[in-house]
This record gives sequence, C-alpha cells and structure tokens, in this order.
Amino acid sequence: MVERARIILACLEGKEIQQVAQELGTSIPTVSKWRMRFSQHGLKGLRDRPRPGKPAKYDAAFRDRVLALLEQPPPPGMSHWDGPAVAQKLDSSVHAVWRVLRREGIYLQRLRTWCVSTDSEFAPKAAEV
Repeated sequence: MVERARIILACLEGKEIQQVAQELGTSIPTVSKWRMRFSQHGLKGLRDRPRPGKPAKYDAAFRDRVLALLEQPPPPGMSHWDGPAVAQKLDSSVHAVWRVLRREGIYLQRLRTWCVSTDSEFAPKAAEV
C-alpha cells in the first residue's frame, strides 16, 4: 500500500510516469496500473483484488470451539489438554488446532523447570566447574 500511495502522490504532483517509475525504483507498467486503478476506483482501487484460492476450512466458529473446549476439563486419564486430544474431540486435524492455538498465543505443553540450591556455597562451587 505504501508504494501504491507514493506512486499516486508523485503522479498528483504532475510527474511523468517514467519519472515516477525511476524515482521509486519500480516499472512503468506498475505505475500505469496503479494510476489507472486510482483514477477509476479512488482509494479503494489501491487495495488488493480478491485472489482465487481454496477457502479457509476453519473459521471463527472453529476458533471459538477450540477455545471453549480448553475451558473444560481434559478427558479422563489426562492431566491437561494436548493437540491430538483437542483435534479428536472436535473431529478436525491436529494442524488446524495448532494453527488456532499459535494464533492465540496458547502453548499447551510448555514445560518450565528450575532448580534452586539450598547450599550457601553453591555459587562459588559452580564457578569452579
């Protein structure tokens, strides 16, 4: 969007297409394209057009189902939820579950360990090693 806006601003200053392309380090067809789109559609013309592709299989409703499930206790015999258990319960792929969890910043099995020594001489002893 920034490059497109710079192209339009330079064109509005009255600069020639070739000059704008050279100053911004882009091609003449690119400048012409965005200039034409702006003249036909205004600021909306500077947005990307929809592209073909496979529609998203999992939407906001799936995200909500994953998050709601994590609020419930895990299945019997499990101390916490893991990706495969969530996927099985929701009848989806593990990858889809992990995508949602990553996007939400949720880490199901992040292990954190630490060790605290009660030995008052620990630091000097550790320094010798």
